[in-house]
Amino acid sequence: MSQLIIRNVRIAGMAACVPSRVEENLSLPIFKDESEAKKVMASTGIERRRVVQLGTTASDLTVVAVHRILTDLSWKISEVDCLIYVCTSRDFIAPQTACILQNRLGLRNDCYVMDLPLGCSGWIYGISVIGSLMSHGSFKKGLLVAAETNSINRNSKDRTVKPLFGDAATVTAFEYDASFGKPFNFVFGVDGSGYQAVWTKYGGMRYPTTVEAVVEKEIEPGIVRRGTDMIVNGMDVFAFAIKTPPHSLKELIEAYHINVDEIDYLYLHQANKFIDEKIRKSVKIPIGKVPYCLEDFGNVTSASIPLTMVTRTAEALCNKKNHCLACGFGVGLAWASMEFNVDNIVVSELVEY
Repeated sequence: MSQLIIRNVRIAGMAACVPSRVEENLSLPIFKDESEAKKVMASTGIERRRVVQLGTTASDLTVVAVHRILTDLSWKISEVDCLIYVCTSRDFIAPQTACILQNRLGLRNDCYVMDLPLGCSGWIYGISVIGSLMSHGSFKKGLLVAAETNSINRNSKDRTVKPLFGDAATVTAFEYDASFGKPFNFVFGVDGSGYQAVWTKYGGMRYPTTVEAVVEKEIEPGIVRRGTDMIVNGMDVFAFAIKTPPHSLKELIEAYHINVDEIDYLYLHQANKFIDEKIRKSVKIPIGKVPYCLEDFGNVTSASIPLTMVTRTAEALCNKKNHCLACGFGVGLAWASMEFNVDNIVVSELVEY
C-alpha cells in the first residue's frame, strides 16, 4: 500500500466554472425513445450536463475560475508561487497548458507550473503534488486546477458516453500554514493492465492520428465513433469500480485509524450513482454525508470532487470545521483516497462561461 502524509498546508478556498450551455439527457436523439432515456438516467443518476461551445477549452474555463477565487480571497496574482494543472483535454500536445496559463493569468515568470494529465483520480493526486511542494514553506500560496472538457472527444452519437460526461473547471487554493494541525493522509493505487477500460486509441505517439482515424464508423446501433474518440468499456469499469475504490477507502481508514462516525463528508468521484452508492455502503457512511452533483453536471472526471464541494457543501465548508474523506478512481486504471480537514474556507459562487 502506497501511503503519504502531508503537513503544514491548508485549503484556503475553492471555485468552479461551468459552461452556460445545458444538455438535457431526456432530449438526446441517441435514445430510441423517452423510456430508454429515463432508464439510463435512473441507472446513472445523470439528468443533465454542462457542455462547452465549439472552440472553448478547459483552460478558458480555468481562467474564469482562477480570477474568481483570487478576487474572493483578496490574493494578488503575484503572490501565487505554484500552479498545478490537472487535465487530459489540454489545449495542445505541446507545450503544456500550464505554461500558457502562466501567461494568460499573469503569473510570475519564476512561478512553478506543471501539467498533470490524470483523469478521475486527478484532484487527489494533484493535492499530493502541490501539498508536497508547499509543505516545506518555500511556496506560500498555490493553485490546483482540475479541469476537463470531456465533450470534445466523446462522440455525440455514442450512447455509451454521450449521456455521462460534462465539462467544468475547478480551482483549489492552498496556503502554507505551519500552525494548521491537520495533515492530508493518502493511499494510492494503479493497475495499468486495465488501461483500455477508458481510453482514446488515436492521437498519441503509439497510434498517431491518420485520415482513417477521424472517420466516423458505426460500431453497432447507437454507437458511432472515430478513432480519436474516447472509449469506455462499461463492464470493465463497473467491475473495477465496485471492487477497488471500496478497498482503497478501507485501507485509508485502517492505515490512519479513522473513526468513520466522526466523518462529516465522504466525497466520491461522480462516476455513476449506482456505483457510488455501492462504495458508500461498503464503508458504512450515511447517505446524508455523501453529496452528489452528477445529476446536474454528469461525470466531469478530475473536477468532479471539487465541483461537488463547491456546489453542494459550500455553506458547511465556509462556516465550520469539516473532517472529510475523498476517493477518486478511473482512467489508468488509477485510484486514490484521502483524509483531510477543511476549516472555514472561502468557497466562491459557481460561475458560468
